[in-house]
Amino acid sequence: MNSPHYPVMNREVLALLAGTRKKLFVDCTVGLGGHARILLGACPAARLIAIDQDRESLARARENLREFGRRVQFHPGNYLSLFEDFACRRLGVSGILVDPGISTLQLKSAQRGFSHSLDGPLDMRKDTASGGPTAADVLNTFPEAELAGIFSRFGEVPGAGRLAKAVIEKRLFAPWSSTAQLRRLVEEITRWRPRPGQVHPAARVFQALRIFVNREFEGLDAWLQKAPANLLPGSRLVFLTYHSLEDRIVKRACQQLQRLGLAVPLKPFPAFPRPDEIAENLASRSAKLRALEVA
Repeated sequence: MNSPHYPVMNREVLALLAGTRKKLFVDCTVGLGGHARILLGACPAARLIAIDQDRESLARARENLREFGRRVQFHPGNYLSLFEDFACRRLGVSGILVDPGISTLQLKSAQRGFSHSLDGPLDMRKDTASGGPTAADVLNTFPEAELAGIFSRFGEVPGAGRLAKAVIEKRLFAPWSSTAQLRRLVEEITRWRPRPGQVHPAARVFQALRIFVNREFEGLDAWLQKAPANLLPGSRLVFLTYHSLEDRIVKRACQQLQRLGLAVPLKPFPAFPRPDEIAENLASRSAKLRALEVA
């Protein structure tokens, strides 16, 4: 692969999806193709549909997975429209993977605005072709109460109200435009001083804006509820989460599907990255894995 990328909990994902018919997999958030490469390499008879709403990532995945030829079909879009875009049951989809984390490519591109450590425009859209509002648009136009709600709900930011007020005050003099501006404000409010092992306080703020701008949690519960009707019995769905609210949505949906007899959880509790994985890839430390099998 032409960019360093560590597919989170790849051993666990492979073990779960290798327990299916191994006919056709769907990687709903293919990113740079890390999980897809492992799946295709371990299951030589399987094919894969690679989906991503970030067209730059999809193009890079196409390059990284070129060796698998026609075994991979690439599709730009949001995984929430998977069952409308593909007749998964008729196609015989064996397993679905959703890993909505931010990729190395996205984080290391200053122009995308995902990282607080790089100076660039406050964009944060995964699908830049969508024309939707950027993080700068949110900071420059939303009222104080809404901003506080975004910081609190999606970032669990301490002092969310105080931060929102400061954002409003600053934009009276100059519009929000760069990641460095926002990082400096967070450092000023929190009186940040770097300490070994401590996460920068801007990380939660950037996470909150990214989730909101990309509407990452909207429609997730409804999509999970539709899965059993759109998949064959024995098909598996593996979901990686990186946020407590996101994990709560997935957990409750899995519990409801189990109560209705539509699916069986493959792990009664979430699986977590191993210590050696966290040591190699610190970004994986917040990941949780949940999986279910269609009854």
